[in-house]
Amino acid sequence: MNTEAKKIIPLAAIAIILFTVSPLADASTLTVNLNPKTGVATLDSVSTTKLVFTYPANSSISGYLRNVSSTFSLSGKFDGASSGAHELQGSFNALDRHVSVSNISVAISFSAKGNTTALVVNKVTEVNATVSGAFSVVNGSVTANLGWRAFVVRGAMNLPLEGHSIDINLAGSAMEESIAGSHASASMWLVNSFGGGSFWNRPTLNFSQLDTPLSTWTKNYDSATNTTTFSKTISGQNTFSIQADLNGQKYSLSEISDPSGVVTVQGYANASNDSIVMAPAPASASSFVLAVVVVVGLLALAGGYLAIRARSRAKATSASSMTLPV
Repeated sequence: MNTEAKKIIPLAAIAIILFTVSPLADASTLTVNLNPKTGVATLDSVSTTKLVFTYPANSSISGYLRNVSSTFSLSGKFDGASSGAHELQGSFNALDRHVSVSNISVAISFSAKGNTTALVVNKVTEVNATVSGAFSVVNGSVTANLGWRAFVVRGAMNLPLEGHSIDINLAGSAMEESIAGSHASASMWLVNSFGGGSFWNRPTLNFSQLDTPLSTWTKNYDSATNTTTFSKTISGQNTFSIQADLNGQKYSLSEISDPSGVVTVQGYANASNDSIVMAPAPASASSFVLAVVVVVGLLALAGGYLAIRARSRAKATSASSMTLPV
């Protein structure tokens, strides 16, 4: 079986951006919360990836995978000295060497479902991290550099989760882990066929599409909570796909993601390129409108009161001028 599998030669490795109107049910999200008072940022990344392997119905791998149905999840917490924190730190360093990861928590889940022609694996990885060093004072203004938000973990991110050593990043590892155990033969077939290739080494902890300047993101200031929010949604799904051929039979592997990002900061802030600059909150338009409404309301009440008094005086004058019958 392995000898035959090794004959598969990838014909193409192409990255395609597919613009559709139907995002993934659970899109990947990156949320960064900034606290200027403490100088600390908290990051919450939820990486949702769909991996699809298609194969001919009469192929041997179809026999392996047509009855696959599995789910599992793992989690763990680590300090800044852990290997996982170092991997995340390395991805930040490529964009900004001033920030430092203090601790991380990780939760990962897999679900795999196979039929006669396709195996679909859904992988969800949540990484929470506390990050220091994002804030600085530039020309008297408190500034937060957020170039590191568009991070990519380039290699394997191996972590001990609940007694299991597992790579939470690479697409190939997700394929292996999702069908390991009772489907070990299928896992070996995939490794021998595609292992080491462009798909196998593709990172799923990838928010590089959020690297557009923050000044182009949608800004919203909530005066009630004194919070400024910058948000970005990527239009359409991002699909990376490779195809392979064996004796005229077609195989394909695809990775589909759909990222979006949100940055929130306590207080009023403006964006400049990849930085957020704290500033005094402007007079709220809603407060102005409210003031106008109040003034108009008071004037209406005053007008109504004056009208009632005028009518009352008119009635009193009319009554005093009437002649009583003899």
